[in-house]
Amino acid sequence: MRIILFSTGTLNSCFLPVWINWMKANRAADTVRVVLSRQATKFVSAHSIHALSGTPVAIDSWDDPVLCAESFAPHTWLADHDVLLVYPATLNTLSRIAAVDASTPMLSAVQSTAARIVLAPNLPPGADRNPAVLALLDTLRERPGTVVVDPVARPSASVAENAAVAPPIWDVFPIIDADPARRVA
Repeated sequence: MRIILFSTGTLNSCFLPVWINWMKANRAADTVRVVLSRQATKFVSAHSIHALSGTPVAIDSWDDPVLCAESFAPHTWLADHDVLLVYPATLNTLSRIAAVDASTPMLSAVQSTAARIVLAPNLPPGADRNPAVLALLDTLRERPGTVVVDPVARPSASVAENAAVAPPIWDVFPIIDADPARRVA
């Protein structure tokens, strides 16, 4: 399976090195390319992910040299994969996807791909109780070819309560493998 893993700007992005090592050990037949949002680079470095994955890591920008080296139209290269996994997906990223925002290569790819789109929400504490956020997640679940992975409750680093965050990546891949849905182009 050819996978684009798009990691967005949340503290849980700091676990990307662990996830990459797990994928190399347990998903060796898959091709995984990593794209980081600019905000994700505050929590994990492209250099460390490149070293662990063995492939250059792109930053989600129209002038990123890694993306530009793949194609003069990076969004079309990104869209030409089997799965676009947005993991972890911030509330901001989820909102932009639902609004059909195509202002970055990854967002454009999500809006124009025939690949499966898998979104793993990583919500701020309390957002999982907000009716507008719950409606947003329902809207995303209704998109053809899109899978929204249910968040899990984990202790928050910022408040004393739990937050609804993306489950460990090893719990996401069985969902990807079990869901044969394809987006209708």
